[in-house]
Amino acid sequence: MMFHSGFILLGLIPLLLVGGLIALVVWAITRQPQHVLPAPPYGPPAQPMPPHESPLDILARRFAAGEISADEYQKARDLLKGDSKS
Repeated sequence: MMFHSGFILLGLIPLLLVGGLIALVVWAITRQPQHVLPAPPYGPPAQPMPPHESPLDILARRFAAGEISADEYQKARDLLKGDSKS
């Protein structure tokens, strides 16, 4: 039996249609906008850190916040500045 070459093309058309449909679905899914989740509703937003704080700035901030005593502050400040009053 001899087949005409057109029959081969007729068999490829459904495969091309299914492949095109799959490609279209994949394209449509990937083109969806990305959803950004809102910030959580609890607690205050996080404060951004300053670009660069020196050790003395950090020490002064901790003293101002009451995390360290005046004596600890003076000792640490002298140590950071390089003063040796021992």
